Amino acid sequence: MFSKTINISLILALIVVILGAYTRLADAGLGCPDWPGCYGELLVPDVISSEYERPLDIAKAWKEMVHRYAASTLGLSILVIFLLAVLRKTERKQSIKLPTALLLLVGFQGALGMWTVTEQVHPGIVTMHLFGGFSTTALLFWLFLNQRPQLKIGQPVLKRHKLMLIIVTALLIFQIFLGGWTSTNYAALSCGEYFPTCLGEMWPEDMDFKNAYYWGELGVDYEFGILENQTRTAIQMVHRVGALVITAAIIALSFALKNYLAFQKNIVIVLALLGVQVALGIVNVVMSLPMFAAVMHNAVALGLLLSLISLAHKMFNQDTAS
Repeated sequence: MFSKTINISLILALIVVILGAYTRLADAGLGCPDWPGCYGELLVPDVISSEYERPLDIAKAWKEMVHRYAASTLGLSILVIFLLAVLRKTERKQSIKLPTALLLLVGFQGALGMWTVTEQVHPGIVTMHLFGGFSTTALLFWLFLNQRPQLKIGQPVLKRHKLMLIIVTALLIFQIFLGGWTSTNYAALSCGEYFPTCLGEMWPEDMDFKNAYYWGELGVDYEFGILENQTRTAIQMVHRVGALVITAAIIALSFALKNYLAFQKNIVIVLALLGVQVALGIVNVVMSLPMFAAVMHNAVALGLLLSLISLAHKMFNQDTAS
């Protein structure tokens, strides 16, 4: 029961992240201007009362509510995981710490979902909401890996390689933040359809980095963004530089781990996902953010993070490691 609930929750978490990305990219984050209902109803209404200033867009409202329903179901499944862990209804010995952290995280994630609406898609809150979704999935994945038999790699792992993996994972997490900030500030197309240049230049001169990562005031409607074009361009260019850095870091990691036979499959998966992610990033620019590619760019970023977590789980759970 414990393992099955984890499996179901992990699938739900992946679905919720993808639905969240789709909702954001479809500009449906404010499809329902209230929370937790939609125009005061549990289901999307056909008509609304005059107390709501925002007009009803049924298509956007349903996108938002389907995301909420999926997220609520995920929250309930994580509550079940917590209760099963407390009651020791687990196949393998399981500390209560990770299920407790998951329960607290999903509760905070629900609050971020509420604030996303009430603070009118504030970029900082929306980015934190994205991070919360990725973090929830990552913790569920680690819990999932804990239920599987630990495979011995048969050779010691050098400390510098462990440190290298930690650094690469940290860089990827930072790059995910940059990507979330780019998306929530509507800066994905601020360089036009140019790649590898930006607006026809390798490095535009009038970019505004000073205001690129300013938190911003609460109580302001951030739908479709409020930043100036040169500020959005700066955000986009930082994200591109980050992509170059993480690409180089992952390639360097793959070379460093090439002599560990037990890690070869993991490295192949990481490199394959990296290649897909780079290709999707380019497609998003040159094809003006097609919905499928944009959603997949979020999904593959999560997949890349999980692939590094899988590698870390294998590397750091070895008796032979040194």
